[in-house]
Amino acid sequence: MQKRIEYLDIVKVIAIFLVVFCHFVLLSESVPANLFMSACWSGVPMFFMVNGALLFTRPLNLKKHVKKTLTIWAVLVAWRLIYLLFIGAVNHVPVSGFGKNEIFLYLFAFGSLEGIGTGHLWFIEALLAVYVLFPLFRVCFDLPFGRKLILFFAIYGLVMTNGMTGAQMALDALTAAGWIGSFPLSALEVLNPFGTYANMLGFFLLGAWIHTGPVVGGSLRAQRLIGALMAAAGLPGIWAVKWYISGTPAWDGILLAEGYRHLPVILLAVGIFLLCRFLTIKNRLLSAAVRAVAQRTLGIYYIHWLFGWLLVPYMALLFARFSVGTNILKTIALILPALLVTFILEKIPVVRKLVTG
Repeated sequence: MQKRIEYLDIVKVIAIFLVVFCHFVLLSESVPANLFMSACWSGVPMFFMVNGALLFTRPLNLKKHVKKTLTIWAVLVAWRLIYLLFIGAVNHVPVSGFGKNEIFLYLFAFGSLEGIGTGHLWFIEALLAVYVLFPLFRVCFDLPFGRKLILFFAIYGLVMTNGMTGAQMALDALTAAGWIGSFPLSALEVLNPFGTYANMLGFFLLGAWIHTGPVVGGSLRAQRLIGALMAAAGLPGIWAVKWYISGTPAWDGILLAEGYRHLPVILLAVGIFLLCRFLTIKNRLLSAAVRAVAQRTLGIYYIHWLFGWLLVPYMALLFARFSVGTNILKTIALILPALLVTFILEKIPVVRKLVTG
C-alpha cells in the first residue's frame, strides 16, 4: 500500500467539505453565502489534482489500471441502482413508471430519470473519462521532456474550456455594449480533442506536474505566498463572475452556470493546492481525523447524497432562518454519518468496493 501523503489528505478533506457544502444548501440570500458557494467550485478540481498527483507517482500497470477503471464504472452502476431505489422511494417515484430502455440507459450509459436526482454523479463520469486517457499521458510522462509535455496538455485542456468560457464572456459583453458584432467561439471546439471534461483532465495533469516538481518559487514561503495570492484573486473572481451573470452579489439560490469552466476557478483550486503542499499537521488527533476522512472521501461522496435526500428537508424545519452557519451544520451532519457508514461498509468484503472503488 502506498504511503499516505499528508498534504494531499488535507486537500481532499477541504475538497469533500466544499462539495458537500454546495449540495442541499440551507443558505440565506447574503454576500457571505455567495462567497462560500463560489469557493465550492474549487472542490472537484482539487480532487482531480490529487488524483493526478497520486497516479503519476506510481508505475503504470496497464492491466491493473484497466481493471480499476472498469471497477469504477461497475461501482457507479451499482450506486445508480441504489439511488434509483432509495431516492425513488423518498420522492415517491415508482420504478415501474420508467421503461426498460430508460432504466438501461440510466444504469449503464450515464442517462437520467425524472425525479431521480443524480446530478452529482457527473464527477465519476468525468473521472472515468480521465482514467481512459491516463495511460497515454503516463507513458509520455516517462519521456525526457515528459513533465513539460504534461504541463502543455494541462494548460491546453484548461485553455480550451475555462479560457474559452472567459473569452466568450468578454466577447458577449462587448457585443452587448454595441462595440462588436456577435462573435461565437463554438467553432473552435473542434480544436478540443478531449471533449466535455478537458478542464478536469487539465486539473488532473496540473496536479501531477506540481506534485512531482520542485517547490514552486524556490522556497516553501514563496510557494505559499504564491498560493495565497492566487486564492485571494480566485475567490472574489468567481464571486464577481457570478455577480455579473446573476446581477446580484448575494446568493440567489442558483448555481453559477458552467461553474467549473471559469478562469478564477483555476486560481482558487491551484492556490489552495499550493498553500497545502508539503503542509503537515503536528497534532496527532487532528492528523488522524484528517486521514480518516481523506481515506473515505469516495464513500462520503456517494453516501452523503442519500442522507441529503433523507435528512435535509427535516433539518430545514429546525432553523428559523438560514445562514452560512446552518449550511456548515448541514455539511457536518451529512459528512459524519456518511463517514461512519463508509467505515462499516469497508469492513464487509462483499460490498466494500462500493466505498473504496
